[in-house]
Amino acid sequence: MAKTLINDKRLTPTMKRIRSGSTQLFREENPNNRSFISNENADVILTHDTDKAMYAELIDGEWYWVSGCAECIGKPRGTSYIECDEHDVCSCCGISRKEIEGSVWGGRHGWICPSCHDAKKLEARQRAFQKLNGNEPDTHYTDNPTCPHCGTEHDINYVNENTTLECYVCEGGFEIEVNWTPSYTTTVVGERLTH
Repeated sequence: MAKTLINDKRLTPTMKRIRSGSTQLFREENPNNRSFISNENADVILTHDTDKAMYAELIDGEWYWVSGCAECIGKPRGTSYIECDEHDVCSCCGISRKEIEGSVWGGRHGWICPSCHDAKKLEARQRAFQKLNGNEPDTHYTDNPTCPHCGTEHDINYVNENTTLECYVCEGGFEIEVNWTPSYTTTVVGERLTH
């Protein structure tokens, strides 16, 4: 792990540290003060000069700057929000986060920009309709609710009463009618089971 010693005499090995984005908040441990560390009550507030992915870590009694960017340290890109400027890009098209206004969509292999998210959603919708090949989907007495618009099966086991949902693929609304199948238990006359 690449690390750089933080040369700040105010830091001690007994301090607690939390991250607030790329800002590091330090406070001396005090058993009488159990409040959350904030900008208002921190003893020391630091931000790395050049790399927003750097955070402070206590190693062998000394505070060091270490990278939190998965790609920089040779790990697969995941759901971490800590990425350096070079790797803070859409996992589909490579556009930089700095070039995007508004929110992005998180994912297992990094975030994707709104344009790529919309394109992926449109592609999934088109695949669902193509799969139907002009036929109506089977929506009667199925194991899972099936969208009557695009045929997407919704794997939801929490629905136990009639309700209305929106398909996550085509965004079409549909009503779910829950059908219950009876089951039976039998005993010899006079030996009725009690539960």
